[in-house]
Amino acid sequence: MNTIAPSPLARHTVGATVLILLGTALFLVLRYQGLPDILPVHFNRGGEPDGWQYRTLGRVLLPVFIQLALSLSLGAIAALLLSRGTADHALDAPDVLAASAAAETVLLMALVWVSFQAYAAFALVGVWTSARAGLGPAYTGLEVAGLVVTALVAVRGHRRVGRPLPRPFVPGHWRFGQLYKNADDPALFVPTRDGARWTLNFGRPVAAALLGVVLAVGVVGPTLILVLALRYNF
Repeated sequence: MNTIAPSPLARHTVGATVLILLGTALFLVLRYQGLPDILPVHFNRGGEPDGWQYRTLGRVLLPVFIQLALSLSLGAIAALLLSRGTADHALDAPDVLAASAAAETVLLMALVWVSFQAYAAFALVGVWTSARAGLGPAYTGLEVAGLVVTALVAVRGHRRVGRPLPRPFVPGHWRFGQLYKNADDPALFVPTRDGARWTLNFGRPVAAALLGVVLAVGVVGPTLILVLALRYNF
């Protein structure tokens, strides 16, 4: 698969994400032996624990598994966004710039929430060792901050993607009026018929793969994480 080179910020973001993930795993492994054999996992209205589970490495490393799921799924989206049909392309081509900006945005969002899970790991260790309910006001504050930063990253990404340059209309390249399909076009991002925004080139199989990964992240991913967190015993 031919790819567009990621931006310097995207490369630094990937490096930071990997370091945070490894740091979270190291922190939890080092704290593992000092945790109680039975972990409090549910609390009554008075804040007293009324549900417990045995300490296992899989359960303690749950925040790392969530970090991995976020990193791999969003990283896959970024990789697909950077794919192109040909290796030779102008670095300042509109679709190349748009793909680079979109991939950078996705990777920045991954960094935000992988960082949040790092604090979640720290807060969970506090709950397990103190047997007191709640992850603390800092957890809620960081969660809100994460949502705000994600929104700002999305706005920044939208501006950097920009508006496409209009193309001549070729009826044979359009299906159902709005669906662009041209296997000879190496670009993944193409202008819509009216040139007002970007759409995908469904003549390239990677477009269907991208939609499939996005669907998995949006629907399957949260479901699996919920099952993992609440029901699965390691």
